[in-house]
Amino acid sequence: MRFDLLIVSVMTLAAAGTYWYRLTEDICPVPLTYHIGEIAPEFNLSKEQVEAYLKDAELVWEQAAGRELFRSEAAGALTVNFLFDERQALAESQLSQKAALDRERDKTEELVARIDEERKTYEAQTKEYEGKVAAYERTLTAYNEKVNRYNDQGGAPSDVYAELEREKAALNRQSNDLNQTAEKLNVLARTINELNDTSSQFIAEYNTQVAGYNEEFGFSREFTQGDYQENVINIYTFSSENELRTVLAHEFGHALGVDHVEGRSSVMYYLLENTSSFPTLSSEDAAAFAATCGDGSGLQANVRARIRSLLASF
Repeated sequence: MRFDLLIVSVMTLAAAGTYWYRLTEDICPVPLTYHIGEIAPEFNLSKEQVEAYLKDAELVWEQAAGRELFRSEAAGALTVNFLFDERQALAESQLSQKAALDRERDKTEELVARIDEERKTYEAQTKEYEGKVAAYERTLTAYNEKVNRYNDQGGAPSDVYAELEREKAALNRQSNDLNQTAEKLNVLARTINELNDTSSQFIAEYNTQVAGYNEEFGFSREFTQGDYQENVINIYTFSSENELRTVLAHEFGHALGVDHVEGRSSVMYYLLENTSSFPTLSSEDAAAFAATCGDGSGLQANVRARIRSLLASF
């Protein structure tokens, strides 16, 4: 009788333990084992490259946790796939349009820089021209005063007259040079105005293109680049290395049982926003991880680790 009761008790405990394990198996199943599944050829990624990106995504969590959370194994429980669909085609279109915008921006900036240089040249030459005009006018005034004095005296002596003629010829040459300089300055001024008009057109066209780009791509994107469901991570699109690292880290977080958190800079924020730098956990991410996984020393974590170790031995 006691033996039968013992068997029933053991079976009850086993059933309860199995139920508890199954109920909590998606809550921080660390170390979480994973393997690489399908890599669509459109991504132009080798398995070695994917492995490197996955290691980077691991570090986002493991460096903050200070312990192993993920392990790559040939038959790992979690499958990571790279599946090509229209989202990646859209990402490639975005990159292409952005590159075209960057070229337009560079062309506009080069034109603005040229205008700035031409304007500096014009201002310097105008200042020099005005100085020469002032000097010419002083010399001309002095010459006219001298001529008037001699006219009042009934005329200049022959030697003085010859000197006055030489001064007159020199003044005429100065006047011609000043007229030529003035014409060159007018041409330069017209060139600057034409460049300004061209620059205004470039800027207007660029702003129109930027507005179209922002309308199509400049929104905060929900995490449609990848998803996690039933031990499978699918990556559908990314536009840069750090965006891929962010998406992988985000989906790794879901695989650990971490839900979305607040904080626009958080890895687990529900929108994909700034991905220009290597992803790091925010305080909100760290708090959500601690609430889900603890520090790895609790009774539940130890029991689950022993069960996983036992199951792995079969």
